[in-house]
Amino acid sequence: MAGMTKLKKTEFIPFIDKSKTVGSASWVPVWARVDLSTIFSLNPNPQTQTMDYISYETPVDVVEKYQPELPQEIALYEGNPVYDFVFAMFHALPVGSEATVPVLIAFGGADKKAWQVKDATLVLGELNTVDGKLSFTLKLGGDIEKGTYTITDGAPTFAVASGG
Repeated sequence: MAGMTKLKKTEFIPFIDKSKTVGSASWVPVWARVDLSTIFSLNPNPQTQTMDYISYETPVDVVEKYQPELPQEIALYEGNPVYDFVFAMFHALPVGSEATVPVLIAFGGADKKAWQVKDATLVLGELNTVDGKLSFTLKLGGDIEKGTYTITDGAPTFAVASGG
């Protein structure tokens, strides 16, 4: 397949900011890679409206917006930065703005495209000790900044795309 590059699962990387400083004027994210997970199934969740235009025999759906979400899990390894962060949230049972966290989604491919969401909602799921996983969903609603990323020594840096 000339001219095509097969992308690997390891090239699509979700990060969670564990700094808890996003609201401050001096926000410097401390990105932790969601690493010990066996799932990555990013759903854009299109929000549609059915329109029954007089020019068509049958109604049509129009995409109005998106509400992306990324179901995730983390293996139960104490000392793993993501497990420790999510388990602290699980133990605290936060609500409202306390359940939000900055998220960076680094997409695979030569263009190094990324989404940064400063107020993603981390919805806690199931603590399954038999399977050894703590599940959660990253709800990426709100403002999604589109841009690019670079990774140096495991730490990503996000740059907003020109024009927003």
